[in-house]
Amino acid sequence: MNNTETAFLKRYFLVLLGLVLAGCLLAVPYTAWWLHSSGDVAVERAVAEQSKGNFAVFGSGVSQDFVDYKLQLYAKVKPEIAAVGSSRVMQFRGAYFRKPFLNVGGTAGNLPVLRSTIDAMLHIHKPDAIIIGLDFWWFMPQWNADPFKEEPPTSGSYNYGFDSLKKPWTWLLEGKISFRDFIAPMLPQSMGGFRNARYGIMAQQYNDGFGSDGSWYYTGESTGQKRPFDYQFEDTLKQVRYGTKAFFHAKPLADSRDPGGISSAHLDAFAEIYCRLKARGIATFVFISPLSVRVLDAMREREADYPHLFKLRDALLARGIDVMEFTDPRTFASGDCEFFDGFHGGEVTYARMLRDMADRWPALLAYVNMDRINATLRDWRGYALVPDERLTSRPEVDFMNFNCPKRKP
Repeated sequence: MNNTETAFLKRYFLVLLGLVLAGCLLAVPYTAWWLHSSGDVAVERAVAEQSKGNFAVFGSGVSQDFVDYKLQLYAKVKPEIAAVGSSRVMQFRGAYFRKPFLNVGGTAGNLPVLRSTIDAMLHIHKPDAIIIGLDFWWFMPQWNADPFKEEPPTSGSYNYGFDSLKKPWTWLLEGKISFRDFIAPMLPQSMGGFRNARYGIMAQQYNDGFGSDGSWYYTGESTGQKRPFDYQFEDTLKQVRYGTKAFFHAKPLADSRDPGGISSAHLDAFAEIYCRLKARGIATFVFISPLSVRVLDAMREREADYPHLFKLRDALLARGIDVMEFTDPRTFASGDCEFFDGFHGGEVTYARMLRDMADRWPALLAYVNMDRINATLRDWRGYALVPDERLTSRPEVDFMNFNCPKRKP
């Protein structure tokens, strides 16, 4: 009897092991096929398509580290003018420029990475002009202790490694993709299969991602297909209230030379970046990125906690850095209806900023398409995303429920 039970258990576990191995042998190739078909690891294919001037969107769910992708696209495009900074410069569109432009935004999260990213860009190609967007939190030690530390550009993980291969299964279990999304490689496009000119699951699902000019499209939120993460700016306002993430409350600084609570070392670090660009003959245009009205007003109620914002412009000017202050959107006729969240303005907001920058700096006029900008500001006031049939036929909605008037295109 014992021998029979032992034999049965042995056969049972052998069969179970065989099924597991067979499942793995089938699952791994299918998942690799899925990643290839969705375009989530297709950086080279996306870059090849976009660099030809064709409209395509790259929105991978595998990695949110965009430097590899942006530098490859930069090497192909070799723009005459580029925008660089964090995600808060990603709404500059190529349509508003008359000369070859690329948005390299989303690549720099602090001053050391801004420096190394610009160095990597210049190693590939020297543009005639660069627009740099500054985040106020870059200038506080709590965000980055040593602004002169050498930090290489970050690197994405767009490959078929274990972390990438498990993503589709994880997304399916978490409900981030549907079963139809999971079997999309086996379906024709008319029945929910993956689409051409869309690379990555975010681009496939919602048309979210980077366009051919390197700018980002928040299509899913603005068209009401998904709830905004920062609904009515609640998450950002919470950060302001409790002094968390990028909205740390300033602490007293030991160095008495620090102007108004701003770190002198961080000011010096950016001045070094700025002067190096100018010394190489690159026209350099610097601005401080905007905040939504609600968030800025909440910060003004705690103004003593944010000297690194409210005194930043004067501190930069004292270093000889010509900078435009766009912190308050009301100063350039924008507002919360044109924002995607508490500290990311939309396309119309950035068109407004570009217009004011060109008015302030005549050298920028050689690059900017003022007719296109003026038409956008005339027709799409109060919008975050200017309609584009190449992207989606869905109209923008009042996705924050701020009673923003939105009309169908």
